[in-house]
Amino acid sequence: MTIAPPKTFTYQTITLQDRLRASVREVGAKPALVQGDLSLTFSDLDARADRLAGALIRRGVGTGDRVTLFMPNSTEFVVAFYAVLRAGAVVNPISAQSKEREVRYQVEDSEAKVVLYHEALAAVVDAARSELPGRVFSVTGASAPAGVERFDDLVAETGSYVAPVVGMEDLAALPYTSGTTGFPKGVMLTHRNLAANQQQFFAAVPVRRDDVFLNVLPFFHIYALNLLMAGAISLGATQIVMARFDLVEYLTLLERHRATVCFIVPPIVLGLAMHPEVDKHDLSSVRFFFSGAAPLAPEPARRLIARTGRPILQGYGLTETSPVTHANPLEAPVIDSIGPVVPGTEDKIVDLGTGTRTLATGETGEIAVRGPQVMRGYWKKPQDTDDVIRDGWFHTGDVGKKDERGYVFIVDRKKEFIKYKGFGVGPAEVEAILCEHPAVADAGVIGKPDLEAGEIPKAFVQLRPNTSVTATELMDFVRSRIADYKRVREVEFIDKVPRTASGKILRRELAERERTRTATP
Repeated sequence: MTIAPPKTFTYQTITLQDRLRASVREVGAKPALVQGDLSLTFSDLDARADRLAGALIRRGVGTGDRVTLFMPNSTEFVVAFYAVLRAGAVVNPISAQSKEREVRYQVEDSEAKVVLYHEALAAVVDAARSELPGRVFSVTGASAPAGVERFDDLVAETGSYVAPVVGMEDLAALPYTSGTTGFPKGVMLTHRNLAANQQQFFAAVPVRRDDVFLNVLPFFHIYALNLLMAGAISLGATQIVMARFDLVEYLTLLERHRATVCFIVPPIVLGLAMHPEVDKHDLSSVRFFFSGAAPLAPEPARRLIARTGRPILQGYGLTETSPVTHANPLEAPVIDSIGPVVPGTEDKIVDLGTGTRTLATGETGEIAVRGPQVMRGYWKKPQDTDDVIRDGWFHTGDVGKKDERGYVFIVDRKKEFIKYKGFGVGPAEVEAILCEHPAVADAGVIGKPDLEAGEIPKAFVQLRPNTSVTATELMDFVRSRIADYKRVREVEFIDKVPRTASGKILRRELAERERTRTATP
């Protein structure tokens, strides 16, 4: 399903791989990627992506084929991203924290033809490879196991190839998002979705070609994938790449490279607001901070502003919207608001019952949006698509209200989704793993408020008769089977997990139980 852009916003119909070509023509000798001692210019990046695209095509990758990227933030990830797009294929990114079962599920569900992975994650892929036959595997590093090609060999491979014609309505990316029911769903994002949303973001947030991005947020996540990693490439800006977050290293790199824009998430806001290490570094090069991916608590934001003298902007979006729909303007930010819509986007607040009645200013309801950044739909899930895209409007599942200036305030989540340090955790996926344990009869998982993480997954567990298991044993059981950010941080044993007559877990009842306990002195 394609959503037509509102007429008030005009954007260039150019694919991201063509935008890279334009950056090469304009600033080819400028550093595009800096990671440790390695620096790649825009021309370097383009040449490597071009050779890898040819190698993929010669191995049978065609227009619309999915190529899985299983890598931490790295120069190889960026090269692979643009090579896949240039080959006419679809980028299928997987969280670098994923375990074997998660990798296997996503590769199988996406029907990926090729898996490009990092040597640091080789053990996970090696454990799953035998169950994923008929695919090309390629790993970074100096060596590769039997049946796997070296990534560097593919990048070095020369030879001509015929570049496919790629249309703006063709799929470009297939990231997966966790839901409140079942396994994660693939989100179909087109070239138009990604390109339009970049330009919407650039129109709302004052990033420039002379900016230096300090990119630590994970590239597999749509926020970093499209707006930060690929966004800097489209702008022709230099980006400093961090594989993982470490506060001291972050501050050191910020100071060394004179970073000017810092896109972060609430846990990093808290660290920058509170940690004594911050006072040891010069942050004067920073023009602003931008927080997204999870609700921003106002008090840490105010402390960061007071400490650094730099503004912090909050934005909002979803994987399904490429991702950004709302952002605070630099000239008039409101700390506890996600801001007004970005250019070319419309929003409305609708009633929680039917979602068909538009509410008045100040009334609380579900946030619905439409614009060129809204996904085509969920991969192989037409009913799920129809459930959220109705009459051209995407229903976000988030509850909010809008003031007379158009600023939106998040009040609650209609969906029972957990946000741990900005990462989405679907409770049903965690519950299913808990129920695999022989001592567990039933389980319900909710997000418990946490000052540092925003929310932590907490499990309420009902045991089978005449069995026993400790909370630590259950948490270790889950940890071994799922990405670290999804693992259970707290377990409470209860007599019976509450369910509706139809069998649906009453997670709101569990959440109310948790709130009542927390509020009781």
